[in-house]
Amino acid sequence: MDLRQLRYFLAVAEELSFTRAAARLNISQPPLSQQIAQLEAELDTKLFTRTSRRVELTAAGQELEAQARALLEQAARTRLHVKAIGAGRSGTIAIGATGTILRGGLAQWLSAYRRHAPDVRTVIFEQAPALQVKAVLELRTDISFNRSVADSAELASTLAWQEAISVILPRGHRLVGRPHVGLAELSADEHVMLHPDSSEFARYLQRCCVDAGFLPRISQQVVDSQSIPSLIAAGFGVSLVPASTAAFTSDDVVFVPIAPALVADVYMIYRRREQSPTVHEFLRWRQMAGRA
Repeated sequence: MDLRQLRYFLAVAEELSFTRAAARLNISQPPLSQQIAQLEAELDTKLFTRTSRRVELTAAGQELEAQARALLEQAARTRLHVKAIGAGRSGTIAIGATGTILRGGLAQWLSAYRRHAPDVRTVIFEQAPALQVKAVLELRTDISFNRSVADSAELASTLAWQEAISVILPRGHRLVGRPHVGLAELSADEHVMLHPDSSEFARYLQRCCVDAGFLPRISQQVVDSQSIPSLIAAGFGVSLVPASTAAFTSDDVVFVPIAPALVADVYMIYRRREQSPTVHEFLRWRQMAGRA
């Protein structure tokens, strides 16, 4: 019993006429009658009663009619679903990100992609940057959104979006009101810093300070930028953070751009030999969206 036989059977069941069913299927009547006969032989039961004047379904035929319709509908759904997976428009993408990146732009990205590909499920894992890269390498996630490029030959990095670095100042700080601040002007301040073991980005910020001529005096170290504004508001000094951190801060702190500009760009990190069409479609969509 195959899908073609079921389609032929349903045509006869709905038309209650071999002649009309054959015309509907655009075939001649003998092949249709042959297929129905083969189906009845396989099932070892009569599906139709035939007279010279009419065709009627038997009790077994009535049951097969309901089942055949359900099977054909399921086959159509399966065909569409598998085709969508092959085209990358269905499936699941596991994404690693820090809370800062998620709240600073990634959530809006994923919302836009959801509208583009509503049948793709995105699962977010909030992780430290180093753990994100490890998870991609171990096939536990598909993409990491990270502020540093991958340092593994097995991974590729693509710029997702660009972002500047600002300094967070307590509202009473001497530099509040300036349109921008030079990094060297912060040499006398205490700094809340990302822990250098947490990411390459944290080490990059420290190198920027050294390049500006000073080694920052550290008052506190944290692993995620979203922890910093409350510490600055509490009087623990100043801090260099991605500009998007301003989206989730209080009125007790002020953000001032750094000049010359420093960057906190966000990269998508993924496997070079990625096989998932869903992941490839996501990456393709992002590249196209970035050009728009």
